[in-house]
Amino acid sequence: MLMREIEVRSAKPSDGETVTALLMAQFREHRIDLPATAVRTAVEGLLADQSRGFILIAIRAEATVGVACVSFTWTLEHGGKSGWLDELFVVPEERNRGIGKDLLDAVLNKARAAGCAAVDLEVDSSHARAEHLYGRAGFTPHQRARWVRAFTAE
Repeated sequence: MLMREIEVRSAKPSDGETVTALLMAQFREHRIDLPATAVRTAVEGLLADQSRGFILIAIRAEATVGVACVSFTWTLEHGGKSGWLDELFVVPEERNRGIGKDLLDAVLNKARAAGCAAVDLEVDSSHARAEHLYGRAGFTPHQRARWVRAFTAE
């Protein structure tokens, strides 16, 4: 029998270092090269201003084992406020225990309570486990590709 004593709660500013460490672990796992200082700045900005979105953390046995980050957007497609599930990560040794589902359920509940009409996300095409999680939660894939143009400091 798997231990399920999971607490999902909103992250506080004092959780910033832990959240940043979890996100950096996720980025390394997906071979995304981001400086920790930039991630930390973004985490601090999200934690400091609730109008930007929210961060949830999953805790088991006093250890933070998962994180979900949502930013709010205003979109015509959904008729107003929408959530962008930017990141959802569970540490590898805690996977397959329902923690990702717990985090996702909490994200959807909090986004709905915040007045969001929808939650959008993206999934790497090679990440079948994530596609399965989101599909079970009622998400459907778009037939569009996401594009980006980053601005670099000059």
